[in-house]
Amino acid sequence: DDRALIEELRKAFLQSAARQLDLLQRSRCDGNWHVAAMRLKGLAASFHVAELLEAAENALASAPGEPAALKQIEQVLSRFSTA
Repeated sequence: DDRALIEELRKAFLQSAARQLDLLQRSRCDGNWHVAAMRLKGLAASFHVAELLEAAENALASAPGEPAALKQIEQVLSRFSTA
């Protein structure tokens, strides 16, 4: 029921997710891509955001810089930030 706390948690989630997306976008090697995707997956699991969890898993199965994987994550975060 604490609206301020919910908003603060939402803001922290979005900031963390945006950081991981940025790292994914800049990743050029398997190691960096994997670490950022795993962090994003953990974040999604912590906040119970199933769509983002699926998108992070898709990124893990993709090659670094895969445009479709990045776009899927961007779309999920866009929907979440406007909801």
